[in-house]
Amino acid sequence: MEIRILPSPIGQIDKPLASHERIDLALADDGATLVGVGTFKRTVMYDTRSGVTSSGPEMQDGKTGGAYVVPLGDGLDLRAQPPSQWIRRRYLNEFQIKCQLTAYFTTGDRIWVSAQERGTYSFHTARRVWRKEGDWELPFYHRALFVPELDSLCFGFCSKRRHLLAVDVQQSPPVVRYTWEDTFPKWVNENGNVCCLMPKGGLVYLGASKFCIAWTVLMDMVDGQRKNFIHLMAVQIIKTSTLSGKKQLRIVKRKVCCYKMPSHGLMAHVF
Repeated sequence: MEIRILPSPIGQIDKPLASHERIDLALADDGATLVGVGTFKRTVMYDTRSGVTSSGPEMQDGKTGGAYVVPLGDGLDLRAQPPSQWIRRRYLNEFQIKCQLTAYFTTGDRIWVSAQERGTYSFHTARRVWRKEGDWELPFYHRALFVPELDSLCFGFCSKRRHLLAVDVQQSPPVVRYTWEDTFPKWVNENGNVCCLMPKGGLVYLGASKFCIAWTVLMDMVDGQRKNFIHLMAVQIIKTSTLSGKKQLRIVKRKVCCYKMPSHGLMAHVF
């Protein structure tokens, strides 16, 4: 596969001097603002239109293991990585539930989360009420995307094999409707002696039934050094019908490419 060079960056978020800070980012609902949560209590916002970085409210505690940032309306939801907890911050008010979370997605005013060996819960962000949905867990690995225009299915990575799934979350327990094993980069497995994937991939919905899938690949080079690459796959979900008239979804690969990361880069994400 051809390895490409990344284009020049259009912006950056500065880190504090003499510190190894991790910043977890998400794209806000306005489609133009990146919201970040650092490991040392700080929050930042980056406007992709103007290139201006501004500081947000300081968190009450640090997120040494990182956090999942979930913009929702005019609020901001964070999930700290293990030991895990959900925190919603709006006008400096908070709530939290401590547990080990395995998967999550949002739909409307509700956040769904699965907790290891505890089942699945949802939180209504307007009413501020938790509800247990069942003793089962969502079949996803971390974040999934609910897409109403694609038969109201939820799309995410399989919790075991990391390929793309489409799940009917309106059923209890949820039902896997489609599984696309070829969305996992097989060439990594075929070259397992020289490369591997970082455990967390990225999935973003681009609209018009199109998705982008991203993986960070670690590869051992012939000179003995290990370098990181970004593996990107663009796919489109197409609605079709069988000969019997049954409607179904079919996936089409539009493009696959690989980019070399900067020497200081560790992981890549898509928004």
